Amino acid sequence: MRGFWEEEHFDEFVRELHLAIASFPQSGKPPMTLYNYTHAWIQPQAVVTKMRALAQHPAMIDRKVAMYTEGVLARQQAKRVAEGRDNMRVFGCRADALAFLAANDLPRNDPAATPDA
Repeated sequence: MRGFWEEEHFDEFVRELHLAIASFPQSGKPPMTLYNYTHAWIQPQAVVTKMRALAQHPAMIDRKVAMYTEGVLARQQAKRVAEGRDNMRVFGCRADALAFLAANDLPRNDPAATPDA
């Protein structure tokens, strides 16, 4: 994600995301996604609402997701998107995000898990 998105941009992203996910070979392993949020600007509330709805969608809820950005405000916005998803975390760097995805110690969608800072 890069720059400022209008709702139409996000809708197109979701269409492309679903096509991409459908094209992935089935590996039998739990699905994971890494989002580079580094160049994203602070998004309008309508886009954040759509991002949150995507994160909570039944087809996405079991997907382990890591987002990363060094931007403090963008990270705060991303954390709002991830609220309620213990298997979706936001990090300040790519290495930490990748380590989270590689870790096998987090049960998927466990409400008792604590979110990262």
